[in-house]
Amino acid sequence: MSAGLFDLSGQAALVTGANTGLGQAIAVGLAQAGADIVAVGRSAPDETAALVAKAGRKLHAVSADLSTTEPIERVVFEAYAAAGRLDILVNNAGIIRRADSLDFTEEDWDAVMGTNLKSVFFLSQAVARRWVADSRGGKIINVVSR
Repeated sequence: MSAGLFDLSGQAALVTGANTGLGQAIAVGLAQAGADIVAVGRSAPDETAALVAKAGRKLHAVSADLSTTEPIERVVFEAYAAAGRLDILVNNAGIIRRADSLDFTEEDWDAVMGTNLKSVFFLSQAVARRWVADSRGGKIINVVSR
């Protein structure tokens, strides 16, 4: 089923943080446009999977904590194993630590930067390396909020 604005039939999208909120809406919107979804997150995206199925597309869940770069190679491997390809990467996962700047710890800083910047860069790099190796390209979408 296409959303009418664009057709992603036959394509696959990896969406981080697709369990709830904006990530869920992005995954469902891409599915409605025809893409299969690889949803990456710390918990099972059961509700998202049901909504993607309702759109007539497949969802494969990859369990990973993106606060470190450790799972990135596995995430990309599992995504390709499940979907056979990746055409779109949506870096949506992110965290926030609410504290006054005078109380913000180095641990807080490292956790936020690790998830919101470092993993975004290295996941994008890992996917782009695969695209280059396959002599093809794709789209990378980075989502930020305040």
